[in-house]
Amino acid sequence: MRRLHVGSEPGDLRYATDVSRLYSARVRGSVVVPDGVTLPDGALVTIAVNDGRDAEVELTPEELAELDDAIADADRSESVSSAVVLAELDQIARASR
Repeated sequence: MRRLHVGSEPGDLRYATDVSRLYSARVRGSVVVPDGVTLPDGALVTIAVNDGRDAEVELTPEELAELDDAIADADRSESVSSAVVLAELDQIARASR
């Protein structure tokens, strides 16, 4: 989740985002043990298993058409970069003061 915060003081403009970190781990004794990382008790983790198999996804004809359109947009460079979006958010935040 990304949040743009504009404080009450001039120049008090902060952008915050939830940060995910990626670690490698191995299973030892049925327990997932991160390699070279110590995590605090209660840390929320998401586990994605790399089992070497290709994932199969079934799409409806509508979903496939939407995906094809998005790929075509990206190929034509019609997508908007995150830098552009963040710059626009910055302008909006500054204008709202």
